[in-house]
Amino acid sequence: MFATDMGNKAYKIVKLTVSIAVFMAALLTFNYASGQKINLTKAQRDSVEAVRDSIRDAKPMYLEAYIIPDSLKFKKIILWNYDSYLNKITQMLKQDTTADYNFHFMPFMKRDVGAEHLGVTGSASRYRNFFLREEIEDFTPFSPYIMYSFTKESHPFYNVKTPHTELGYRGTLLAERAKEESNVHVLTTQNISPAMNITLLYDRWGGKGLLNKESTDNRTFSLTSNFVGKRYVMHGGYIFQSVKRDENGGIIDDRLVLDTLVEPREIPYNLNSASNRLKRNSIFLTQSYGFPIKFSKKDTSKLEEGTAAYIGHSFEYATFYKLYKDKIEESDLTGREYYADKFFIDPTESYDSLRLNKIENRIFLKIQPWSQDAIVSNLEGGIGHKYLSYYNYRPEFDSTEVKMERYNNSYAYFGASGMFRKYFKWDGIARIGLTGYEAGDIGVKANAKFSFYPMKEGIHLNAKFKFDNKSPEPLQRYLYTNHFKWENDFGKTTETRIEALMDIPSFRLNATFGYSLLDNYIYYDKMGEIAQHKGLLNVMAASLNYNLKLSNFHFHNRLLLQLTSDASVIPLPLLSANLRYFFQFTVVKNVMTMQLGADVTYHTKYFAPAYNPAIGQFHVQDEREIGNVPYIDVFLNIQWKKAAIFVKYLNTAQGWPTGDYFSAHHYTAPRRAIQFGINWPFYVK
Repeated sequence: MFATDMGNKAYKIVKLTVSIAVFMAALLTFNYASGQKINLTKAQRDSVEAVRDSIRDAKPMYLEAYIIPDSLKFKKIILWNYDSYLNKITQMLKQDTTADYNFHFMPFMKRDVGAEHLGVTGSASRYRNFFLREEIEDFTPFSPYIMYSFTKESHPFYNVKTPHTELGYRGTLLAERAKEESNVHVLTTQNISPAMNITLLYDRWGGKGLLNKESTDNRTFSLTSNFVGKRYVMHGGYIFQSVKRDENGGIIDDRLVLDTLVEPREIPYNLNSASNRLKRNSIFLTQSYGFPIKFSKKDTSKLEEGTAAYIGHSFEYATFYKLYKDKIEESDLTGREYYADKFFIDPTESYDSLRLNKIENRIFLKIQPWSQDAIVSNLEGGIGHKYLSYYNYRPEFDSTEVKMERYNNSYAYFGASGMFRKYFKWDGIARIGLTGYEAGDIGVKANAKFSFYPMKEGIHLNAKFKFDNKSPEPLQRYLYTNHFKWENDFGKTTETRIEALMDIPSFRLNATFGYSLLDNYIYYDKMGEIAQHKGLLNVMAASLNYNLKLSNFHFHNRLLLQLTSDASVIPLPLLSANLRYFFQFTVVKNVMTMQLGADVTYHTKYFAPAYNPAIGQFHVQDEREIGNVPYIDVFLNIQWKKAAIFVKYLNTAQGWPTGDYFSAHHYTAPRRAIQFGINWPFYVK
């Protein structure tokens, strides 16, 4: 049986590799048109010669784009996030394919110190760090899954000199098939011309799980493109995410994990037959065109260096879908008690469907009074319209025609930005709702960055301000399902947030501080019902990331301290930590480097949230605190030429000092297992 499983796995891996190779071969056969000759400086010619960046004919692909900083135009791989409100770059990203970076592959561990999750990769998850939590606007049931995928604002956009492909696998190849975990990553990106790029991405997160009825399959496919030219800039693409999740409602009695060595598959759980199915589609296109404004013949025609104007348009069509199903017989007392014996539509079966169709358009204008590097470089603004069409069950649908709930919201926004050389940058944007249920909503965001250079890589200080006063979404106001129903008249929620960040790359140190003041905060109570807290709440957080090196010994430390004014509404652990300590040595110079060490995650005790499958949300609980137990992985991390490889022995110290390994209320973290991962980039030097 073991040999058969291994053979099937090998066949799947070979089949996937061959398919990708065929796809890349097709891309590489494109016949690219000859480019125009460009007058280059000696430094530019040397750079182009050093990076032979054509795909077929070895013709230089010199990037001329006002949106890309001059210092990056000859870089082999450039990637960034963009803002669909104004079609501008929000942050430049770093392409890191090293073993050190790819060791943590789970999104919440790669970005921070941990998350509340259901124990299986790809399952519902939420950052423990309050300031990193993400909400899907207009369709909150998708929020627990968004960290495994991308929105148009978080998706990376590329410009590459040579084709770049990454293949990744992380999972438990040696585990029995019933408990197997398998995560796959495929990325291929290439430029058709110096300005135009096409990127294809596929991610699969999931596994069977340790317990019964928790199989998870979370997949993302995206096809994106961008064009960064002298005057025209475009970002567009298609993003699809699909989630299939068997729901067991968590284990019934935590003592079977804490005090015994019961086989996980024999531990009883709350729901015998339940599942969630979610889908999300997004088609988007943002484009803008810039033209110089000449007051005299001496004025420059380069957009970067003089007065200019930019006009643009942003479009998105998105669909969201959630289907929850269960079957709870009248004799199933455990299942009925789990939902407090609430059955509003059918006494034994649930089929709760929610859908949203969304169309959003924006038109914007930017004025550049002087140049891109002026202290006031842009004055900008626009108007937008958002059309929403919901399917949300109502009892009258049983006797009348089903009607979609339709909403039309319009809004206006305006902002400004500027910089002073490399020492100071700032930007701000404000949005106000004009019509629809968002009328009167106000949102303000502002950022400032100060940079000093006592050393080459500098010291960078960032300040962020955010103010949001917004109306509850339709699904927060009204919902009717088999186990939950509400019709609320919630008031507007308000958040005032201040954040500060310090980064010292030379010392491998960065620190953050955040403070949030919340009013009328919406959350889910102990029964899973939506509720609104009347009054003010305070959340404060400080983090420190510091990597220390002593000879061949490395000490990577990530610490997070959080305070909440009301843990019954926003429960947070006081301290969370991730410590990765290892010994690094060279096996073959310039060929293979290894790291041997341990990775420890820890958090203090707190009332970690529960999860309710019917509403698909985390909610507060006061039954039992979890935490104060280190979770230790021993690992071997290898950099073999371009390939990054790791082998981990998960939960090495299982049972010490206790067996309290829970990632959320009634949901266990993985037990001892061998996990293997590889990330292999392919590119032309």
